[in-house]
Amino acid sequence: MASNSSKRNMKPLIIAAIAVVLVVAIALCVVYFAFPDVWARLHAALFGEPLEQGENTLSVYFLDVGQGDCIYISFPDGDDMLIDCGNKSSGYDFDETMDYLGELNPDDNITHLMLTHTDEDHVEYLDDIIRAFDIDNIYMPNILAKPKNESLQAAVNALGKSKLAMFTDEDAVDTDVYANFFIAALSEKGCTIHLNMDEDEQSNSIVISDGSTYTLTFYCPTAQYYADTNLNSGPRLNAVSPVGILTYNGRRVVLTGDSNEYNEPIVADRIGYLDCDVLKVAHHGSETSSTDEFLRAVNCEYAIISCNEHGNTFHHPTQEALDRFVARNMTIYRTDNNGTIVLNIDSEGNMSFDMEREATQQQNRRGAAK
Repeated sequence: MASNSSKRNMKPLIIAAIAVVLVVAIALCVVYFAFPDVWARLHAALFGEPLEQGENTLSVYFLDVGQGDCIYISFPDGDDMLIDCGNKSSGYDFDETMDYLGELNPDDNITHLMLTHTDEDHVEYLDDIIRAFDIDNIYMPNILAKPKNESLQAAVNALGKSKLAMFTDEDAVDTDVYANFFIAALSEKGCTIHLNMDEDEQSNSIVISDGSTYTLTFYCPTAQYYADTNLNSGPRLNAVSPVGILTYNGRRVVLTGDSNEYNEPIVADRIGYLDCDVLKVAHHGSETSSTDEFLRAVNCEYAIISCNEHGNTFHHPTQEALDRFVARNMTIYRTDNNGTIVLNIDSEGNMSFDMEREATQQQNRRGAAK
């Protein structure tokens, strides 16, 4: 038990601590009201540049491409972005996707195109997209294509040493589908190539923004991560997927590619804690993605899964992943049950979901049979 003298000695310390807190609070209030420019700089230094309220609607299209990913974002300033684009083996009609994208892009131009990683169900159709549209910016992994097909390798070599020198990682991918994308991307005229790679964990090399109302920040593997990691397996290749945080009118949407137990903890450490709204579920609802640590870090209310329960041999989405969303009382939407899902965020920050088909939460909470 503390003596009376010890208690008396503690009182000045407690009073001093309270006084410091009050002084800091009063100082912040004075700066906020009397010196708004100083407050803005201080806020930006601590939390990033504050965003203004946007007047137009921002829309995110989660296209139904079977067992794969295809996300199209229509930004309020007229720019747009396509992330991944499915594959031929998932049983969906790519012509319908092309028609859909054509309606969204009557000028045949896409501002930003990203490949999150080299898996077939994300990359196979992207070379067709690049040939059909004018692309201003392409974002891709720091991975060289080294196909076994001799003619494709000759086409890669013909790109030139200066272009190939961009890709610094020692690992390479030998699939034809990645080579076709790689060749198309580096052959696109008037296009800037960006690598999905951050200099370090304190920097973000890919930030897409209009400078005032919206921002899409990607947390990519660092240069050191690429150097230290042997990309010798599917899970390791999945883990190079960048995680994007899209912010608009007070709402946040989390985009994940095929992130998993390898890179999700790293991203969680980098972002700390963010009160988000919508999660594009990683890796089609695999058991080793959407880890508890990551879900705590982003804290979303809605989960959107791009998947095809009856069109894959991986049993996606798994009941284990779905149960983690259910435990957090998240509303689940799925492209196999709901079709293409469109998220709209209006000028007041209100969110709405438009879907091709209705499905109950009971249906969407049921995992694929093993």
